[in-house]
Amino acid sequence: MDAGGGKKGGVKSDINVTPLVDIVLVLLIIFIVITPAVNSSVKLPLAKHSPKAEKNKDEKYLTLMLTSKRNDKWEVIGPGPILIDDKDAKDLTFFINNEDQRQRLEDFVSRNVSMLSQKVVFVKADADLPFKYINELFQVCRKGGADEASIVTSEDKAEEKPAGGK
Repeated sequence: MDAGGGKKGGVKSDINVTPLVDIVLVLLIIFIVITPAVNSSVKLPLAKHSPKAEKNKDEKYLTLMLTSKRNDKWEVIGPGPILIDDKDAKDLTFFINNEDQRQRLEDFVSRNVSMLSQKVVFVKADADLPFKYINELFQVCRKGGADEASIVTSEDKAEEKPAGGK
């Protein structure tokens, strides 16, 4: 009877790794089978948009709309007219490319911002319009006396469809 001793008759100190490999393989198979079930069962509701800012109903704001000029292929070729987002001032339009119109817009911003408690101008712009045109409008607003000019974004209405897709 050999008790694991070698030629010299000592004790053999090699570890039998076969049971260890069997246990690791069984655990690996268990994790492979369980992981997809765990991932699909845990669903966390995530916010798609930041919370809406609370506006003071009595507060007045100056909001400018910067449109884009497009060619026949519906590609943006430059800034279009700047409109005032106010039902009483729908007929006012300004163009940022014309120096005289730019000065008129600066004067308009100066007159209207001076009457506001918060000298903030909000800008709504076409999404395809390059930012350099929006930045030019920001600079005109700042020259007109606005302390701050901000871009107004809207929520994506395409994601509000019902789950049925109809």
